[in-house]
Amino acid sequence: MPLGSLTPSQLYISSEKLSGVLSWFHGDISVMEPIPLKMLAGRTLMTDGHTRAVAAWLAGCYEVPCIWDKDELDWAAYAADISVCAEEGVTSVADLSRRIVSAADYKRLWNDRCDEITGERYYGILTQKDEIIFYTVSHAGYNGGFDIRPYESGFDDGEYFMLYDQGVPAAMGSIERYSYEFWEAASIRTFPGFRRRGFGTAITAFLTDRIISSGKTATCRTLPENDGMNRIIAGCGYKRLY
Repeated sequence: MPLGSLTPSQLYISSEKLSGVLSWFHGDISVMEPIPLKMLAGRTLMTDGHTRAVAAWLAGCYEVPCIWDKDELDWAAYAADISVCAEEGVTSVADLSRRIVSAADYKRLWNDRCDEITGERYYGILTQKDEIIFYTVSHAGYNGGFDIRPYESGFDDGEYFMLYDQGVPAAMGSIERYSYEFWEAASIRTFPGFRRRGFGTAITAFLTDRIISSGKTATCRTLPENDGMNRIIAGCGYKRLY
């Protein structure tokens, strides 16, 4: 795979580990073990092998050997890593190559931070439980034509919108900004008497496009048995997060 297409899932490289790799790697990728990858949230994410990738980048390599990671890992933690890395501007191997620190600093700055991630609110939200989590990085194609207005909900952790049909509330939804990278089209509901008229799709597409226009990855979730919402989510271009 081209090195430029790989997304890191960590913020730093240990200089001690890098020295160990550089002691045997001299730009010959035929001697390198494949770097494990997973497609996650539209990224070709490295689940391991970051030091090897940085060594290859510093050696001027264009490609590295890779393999798809078949293990069942904590995908919520890796999604959280995507958000953490995006927040600090580490979205490529080139970015990571500029964050080489001592072994002691690596433990303090990264290993200890990883231990804390599972206690963060966004980790819990990204953990798939009864509901299935979906994502998109593309606009849903909302074309207007609906009366959608913001409204005050009494909560300060997101944006809330109401869709009106001839002045009457017909559907609602919100944008929950639960992490730096992932914002959710949430609390989507079409009121009784207004269903099967496209209002659910309209409010979902509106929220999705607003998230994407903010430069974020949109997520949405629903129960497996909620056929109507599953159809709306699919129609707006969402795919399973993991």
